[in-house]
Amino acid sequence: MTKKSPMQKFTVKDFQKRFPDDDTCLEWLRRKLYPEKIFCTFCRKPTKHYKIRGRKVYTCEECSHHFSPTAGTIFHKSPTPLTTWFYTIYLMAQTRSGISAKQIQRETGVTYKTAWRMCNEIRKRLGERGIASFAGKIEVDESYFGGRNRGGKRGRGSENKTPVVGIIQRQGQLMTIVVSDIKRKTVLPIVDKTVEKGSRIYTDEYSIYNKLTHMG
Repeated sequence: MTKKSPMQKFTVKDFQKRFPDDDTCLEWLRRKLYPEKIFCTFCRKPTKHYKIRGRKVYTCEECSHHFSPTAGTIFHKSPTPLTTWFYTIYLMAQTRSGISAKQIQRETGVTYKTAWRMCNEIRKRLGERGIASFAGKIEVDESYFGGRNRGGKRGRGSENKTPVVGIIQRQGQLMTIVVSDIKRKTVLPIVDKTVEKGSRIYTDEYSIYNKLTHMG
C-alpha cells in the first residue's frame, strides 16, 4: 500500500477505513498512550495486557488488573461510541471555519445536547480558546470602557474609550471581546461564529442586530 503524502487529503472514506469500529478506535488510543507494553499500576511495571471483549478495558496478564485507555480523556465514561467521537473530531479538524453542534447532530445522529458537549470538549483540546460555543438563550450587548473624557462624546462612539462586545449564555459561560468598533460588519460576524444557529438571542434595539433573525 502506497503511503499518503502529508499534503494529500484524508477523506471520509479514508477515515471509515482506518476507524471502522470502536475496538479499532480503542486500540489506536491505547497505542498512542503506550506504544509497547502498558504500565500496570498494580504490578508497578510495564506488562502485557489483553483486551476484554465488549468492554473498553484491557487486563494485565500477570495480575488481572484492569486498565482503560479512555481514563482521563474526554471519552471516559461516555456512552457515546468512540467511532462517533472520532468522526466528530475528524469533522472539526477538517473544517477551518468551524462546525456547529447542529451539524454534528445531523451527521452523527446523536442528540443536540450530546453534540454540544462533544463539540465543547473537543474545542478545548484542539486549542480553539478564542472561539466559544454558545447555544440556547443568549444575551448580546456592547459597551465602551475607559476613563471619562471631559467634553467628549458620550455613549456609542465615545472618544478615547475601548469598545467591547459581550456574549453570555443564561446560567452559562460568558465571553467578552475587545473590538475596533461596534458596527454591524464587526459585531455580527462574532455572533455568527460563536452562537449556534437556532439559539434565541436577547439584546437591545440597536439596529445592527436587526439581521440576527435572518442569520438563523
